[in-house]
Amino acid sequence: MAATVGAAVLSVAGPAYADPGPNDGHHPGPDPKITSIVVNPSEVVLTRHRDSATVSVTVKGVDLKSAQVYFLPKGHHWGGGDNDGGHGGNDGPWGQKDDAEKNVMYKPTWFSETYSKTIGWNDTVGSWSVRVVAWGVNGRKVFGDSSFFVKHNTWTPPRSPKGTRFVGFNASPEPVKQGRKLTLSGRLQVAQCYGDHYYKWDRARVELDGSSSSGSCYESRKYWHDWYKLGWEDIDVYFLPKGSHKWRYVDTIETNPDGTFYTKVKALKSGNWGVRFEGNRDLAGSEAYDYVKVVK
Repeated sequence: MAATVGAAVLSVAGPAYADPGPNDGHHPGPDPKITSIVVNPSEVVLTRHRDSATVSVTVKGVDLKSAQVYFLPKGHHWGGGDNDGGHGGNDGPWGQKDDAEKNVMYKPTWFSETYSKTIGWNDTVGSWSVRVVAWGVNGRKVFGDSSFFVKHNTWTPPRSPKGTRFVGFNASPEPVKQGRKLTLSGRLQVAQCYGDHYYKWDRARVELDGSSSSGSCYESRKYWHDWYKLGWEDIDVYFLPKGSHKWRYVDTIETNPDGTFYTKVKALKSGNWGVRFEGNRDLAGSEAYDYVKVVK
C-alpha cells in the first residue's frame, strides 16, 4: 500500500559491499557519494483494478556500505517518526550532514544495490518521490532524490463490428417468364469466435451484455470457431434492371430465428436481385446478388 502519512520504507537486506581494506577503522577516507539512482519504470500505467506493477530502484555509489529507499506520493509529507524523518526535530531522510573528515590514502568501495516496491490500483495516482539515504564506510550519511509517475488508463478500444455474410442466396426459377413470381431465399450469418456472446448460448441473436469478446474475428485467428445464425434482423431487397446503374428498393423483410429468409417478388425485367443487411455498431453490413433472365 502507498504511504499516506509517512514514507513507505523498503525492506532492506544488508547489501554486499567491498572490504574497505587496510584503512578500515584507521582512516575514514573521502566523502561517500551516490553516483546514480535509476527508477524503472519512470511511469507506471495500470489499466484494471487487479493490476499491479513493480518499481525498481537501483542505487549506485562509491564508499557506501548500506542504503534505505523511501517512497512518498506527491502531496504527502514526511512524518516525524524515527524512520519517517521530516519536520519533527530529527534528521529523517534529509538530516544534517556530519562534518567532513580529512582524507587519507584509501581504497575505494564500489556499491550497487536494487530495491523494489509494488504499486497497486489503490495506491495514489500522480507523482511519487523516491528518496535514498545511504551510509558511507566512514559512517557518514549521504542523500539522493528521484521520482516516478503513476496513472490509471481506463480507456478500452471500441469493439469492432463482427463480420456477417449471406450464404445460399438464390433467386429462382431462372430464367423466369415475365410477370411470374420469383422466390428469393438464403441465410444471414455472423462470425462466431470462442468465448464470445455468439458462442456461449444457442440463440439466434444474443443481446450484447458487456461480456468478453474477441472483437474482430477472422478465420485465420486461433479463436475462430464458425459462422452462426443471425435471426430477427431486417434485410432490404433491391433490383438492378439490366443496363441500369441504379438499384431500386423493393421491400424489407426479416430473417427467421435460424437466420433464413424467404420472400416472393414479381419478375418484370431481366436484372440482378440483391439483398442487403445494413449492419449496426456491433454487426458489419453484408450484401448478396443473383442475376435472373426474364423471358416472354
